[in-house]
Amino acid sequence: MTEEKVRFALAMRIARVAMGMSQQEFADELGVAKSTVARNETLEMAMRADTLTAMLRAMREHGVEMDVLGSPDSLSVKLNEDALTKAANRLTKKK
Repeated sequence: MTEEKVRFALAMRIARVAMGMSQQEFADELGVAKSTVARNETLEMAMRADTLTAMLRAMREHGVEMDVLGSPDSLSVKLNEDALTKAANRLTKKK
C-alpha cells in the first residue's frame, strides 16, 4: 500500500469530520457517490485526481487546511477561526 494512498484517506476522513459532515454530505459536496468516500476512507479504492482536487477545494471553502503532500512523517490540520467556531458549535449542540 502506498504512503500517498494512506495520506489521502486520512486527509479525507479528518477533513470530513472537521467540517462536521457525514459521508453522504461530503460526497454531495465533492460530486461523488457516498460509496466513493467510504471506499477512499477505508483504503478499498485509490483516490482519483479529480476527487482529490474536489476535496482540497471543499476543505479550503470550509476553512480547513491540510498539507496532504507534505512531510511523510506528519499530517497537520489547520482550521481557520470560522471553521473552529462551527466545530465548537456542533460539539456543544450534541450535549
